[in-house]
Amino acid sequence: MSILCINNVVSTDNSSPSIVEWANNSELEITIGKTYVVLAISKYLDVLFYYILSDESEDYPLAYPSHLFEIIDSNISKFWMTSLTQIQFINNLDIQNGEIISFKEWAAKGDQFYENLLEGTNEEAKIFITYRDMMLNE
Repeated sequence: MSILCINNVVSTDNSSPSIVEWANNSELEITIGKTYVVLAISKYLDVLFYYILSDESEDYPLAYPSHLFEIIDSNISKFWMTSLTQIQFINNLDIQNGEIISFKEWAAKGDQFYENLLEGTNEEAKIFITYRDMMLNE
């Protein structure tokens, strides 16, 4: 699944107060007009997020609100644990807060997998790198 960045600012003009608070005036590491491969989808604060490799890191993905992007390739990665094959409209995706749609290890462990990845745990880092490389080459 590929997405095109159409906005790189979270503001009260385009986001709910909870997402503005989440962003905390931070500079987002994404570029308008750039295409990104979606490595996972989650839902927090009733908002869908895409996990992508930001402009600053290849070691782990960061989550960005889906409304900052436009879907350009709706085909789901064959490595994701889901019955879906495509996502035409992200708002039609039925996912609960805290759920992750991605490869089986991340989907099963959820936030714990991601936290371990951010901390540099070898097992999660190796698993992520393997899937990252396969998804980037699909």
